[in-house]
Amino acid sequence: MKQIGIYVRTFPRISEAFITEQAQNLTQYEPTFIASTLLQETPFPSISLSQNDFWKIKQITHTLTCFPNLFSRYFELISKLDLIHAHFGPNGVYAMALAEKLKIPFLVTFHGYDITLTRQAIWRTGKLLYYQLLFHEQELKTKASAFIAVSNFIRHKLIEQGYPQEKIIQHHIGVNTAKFVPPSQKADERYILCVGRHTEKKGIDTLLRAFARIAAKHPRVTLLQVGKGELTTELQKLTLQLGINNQVRFLGAQPHEKVMQLMQQAEIFALPSQVAKSGECEGLPMVILEASACGIPVVSTYHSGIPEAVIDGETGFLVSEKDDKSLAEKLDILLSDRALGKKMGEQGRDLINEKFDIRKQTIKLEAIYDSLIQ
Repeated sequence: MKQIGIYVRTFPRISEAFITEQAQNLTQYEPTFIASTLLQETPFPSISLSQNDFWKIKQITHTLTCFPNLFSRYFELISKLDLIHAHFGPNGVYAMALAEKLKIPFLVTFHGYDITLTRQAIWRTGKLLYYQLLFHEQELKTKASAFIAVSNFIRHKLIEQGYPQEKIIQHHIGVNTAKFVPPSQKADERYILCVGRHTEKKGIDTLLRAFARIAAKHPRVTLLQVGKGELTTELQKLTLQLGINNQVRFLGAQPHEKVMQLMQQAEIFALPSQVAKSGECEGLPMVILEASACGIPVVSTYHSGIPEAVIDGETGFLVSEKDDKSLAEKLDILLSDRALGKKMGEQGRDLINEKFDIRKQTIKLEAIYDSLIQ
């Protein structure tokens, strides 16, 4: 079987479960994960720079230098790799150094922030990992065999940033439609579900303002929010100011399996994403695909790749960014007409099966790998 190295700086992360899902669906390639930090044991062959104090120095050195020889004790294993696939632009720089050492091709998947953040905003982050992308971006454009864009929106952003158009492949990751399925029976509790980190681009403040407009009309409906982040305190304060704290529950970060259970029982999935002041955008939020796969209508925004996965008026509703009034109207329509929501959810499930099934998408991904090796 052919061997693929999957490069991620930290693995596995709850928010990046899609990387694991993609690896699990490979049939022609055996994956080995390469990381600086391994958070826990995984079912895949994995290599990393160790967590003890001595090896922590190696992690810092690797961040500063990208030096591939820091993985030297694993060279016997990784010398068998045919290709390296890095997720996220900054990680592509580190994969580039390792691929050059091994004399094999590599490709990079861009997911969102890594190409939509303005380069000035990247400087302001103070993150060495991001600085490596700035320092080596021109080299990356030249040496990578291909760049995968997770949506057409991200494809256009790559082109705007001067990435070679002939190297850019638009490819949806997909969702596990055998795991994310409609429930056999709905629970009595009625709730709108939102899953997203507490960052500006998720637009959770807009959702809270929209829900405040209709909460009194739907007193038995709760808004459940899964996630945490730098805006957590601010969002909780806003909930109190809006007087909806009795109908809003912040659940914090949750395991992937728990999120799936919440999706299956939700009445609506809502995520009003928006462009952040830094220019940061979504790529195509996986949670939207997962919700549709569960047969749940989605209410979101005309933002980034979201219109590629949500058909307005058919699988859910789309509104303009930061428009809490229109968002409230769409939520109210679905809460007031549950039959419509059920129909939209079924149509959403059909769309996911047709265009976003991870098994079909991974077959296409492996064809991309084959083309690069040949």
